[in-house]
Amino acid sequence: MDKLTAVTLIMLAAFAAQVLTSYFRSQRTRSPIDVKALSEENSALKARIAALEAIVTEPGYELKREISRL
Repeated sequence: MDKLTAVTLIMLAAFAAQVLTSYFRSQRTRSPIDVKALSEENSALKARIAALEAIVTEPGYELKREISRL
């Protein structure tokens, strides 16, 4: 095995170790609290989207938009 191959293998091993370490740390730090917070945020965003859809589909919205564009 020449020096270039050895150095390449060492670099690949170090990179793989770093990737695996980061992956396992991220898996360990997830908690049910994060899932609950994300679920609450998702519900709030759905409510906001529903409000926006109601505004946009309102019959007077298109007329207001045309008037403001003039």
